[in-house]
Amino acid sequence: MEKNEKVRIIIEVAIMTAIAFALDFLQGGLTRGLFPNGGSIGLAMVPILVLAYRRGFVPALISGFILAIIQMAGGVYAIASEWYSVLLQILLDYVLAYPLVAFAGLFYKNFHNEENKKSRTKWVIIGSVLGGLLKYTSHVLAGIFFWKNLDFAGGPVLYSFLYNGSYMIPNIIISTLLVVLVAYNAPSIFLVENKKLNTKEANTNE
Repeated sequence: MEKNEKVRIIIEVAIMTAIAFALDFLQGGLTRGLFPNGGSIGLAMVPILVLAYRRGFVPALISGFILAIIQMAGGVYAIASEWYSVLLQILLDYVLAYPLVAFAGLFYKNFHNEENKKSRTKWVIIGSVLGGLLKYTSHVLAGIFFWKNLDFAGGPVLYSFLYNGSYMIPNIIISTLLVVLVAYNAPSIFLVENKKLNTKEANTNE
């Protein structure tokens, strides 16, 4: 990889991470009070998903980790009783949550090798849902430690599944739909210089 290309990737990672952080901060403010134990509904996953399909898994993963570090710099919220439970909760709720969205980038080559928009859309849906579900799973596991001693009929596992699902499922649906719309109507956003999608009509409806 040429030096200029590496610089471009670094710049894109920085830009997408900044956008993701801004969206995460904004959605936290807009939905404040709806989720008293953390969580919000918005578009913060979208920049990481776009980066995953534009540059692949590794750049998106780096963006996710940088975003996690910025989030933790602003403070973390963990109430587990044992020290190891606190560490696991922080790891799952902060360190790994957004980086897991980058797993959509595993379908980067599938996306760019397709010959039509409908086929590319399929990989966008699969990857975006996978990344979202992995983030959801991470929050659920963290919630099990968070609500370890919760007096709930279904126990901490069911409560964590339901609570985190109340914001993560809408996030997955909204983010996936938005990235699909971008991929279908403005596929050039996923292109880089000297690289073309395997289609003669990348910017036209088929």
